[in-house]
Amino acid sequence: MIISRNAWVVVADGGRANIYENVGEIGEISLKLLRSVDQHNARKRDNGHDNTSQAIGGQGHHKSALEPKDPQAAEKHDFLQLLIDGLAFDVQSGQCTEMVLIASPVALGGMRQHMPAALAAKIVKEINKDYTHMAANELSKLLMHQHD
Repeated sequence: MIISRNAWVVVADGGRANIYENVGEIGEISLKLLRSVDQHNARKRDNGHDNTSQAIGGQGHHKSALEPKDPQAAEKHDFLQLLIDGLAFDVQSGQCTEMVLIASPVALGGMRQHMPAALAAKIVKEINKDYTHMAANELSKLLMHQHD
């Protein structure tokens, strides 16, 4: 797979996300972790206990009328919505110009439902896998050998 230099690689599931930047030379993938977010620290920031907006982005949370009634599903929904809001902010502010989105099947579906058009336009590749537990160097190697 070819990923542009400075492109972001977002790896997510329903409870955690790692956001990387490709710092590799042309034809290489070398991922540098920009930030890591999980349900716990995302919820703290959303509730105002920590005002470090860079964890996800600078935008607030918007509740959907279609939120799940199951508490665990609701937490995952809220987390994914915060992640989308943060990534949309990053795109809007010019921090991210190209993105590869790697997410578990359920998370990817949930993200697609609420993704603003400006963010969706920056996604050059989606991979329907859960790689959140993979180290950056392992993920780099896997992506280098993956065929589109």
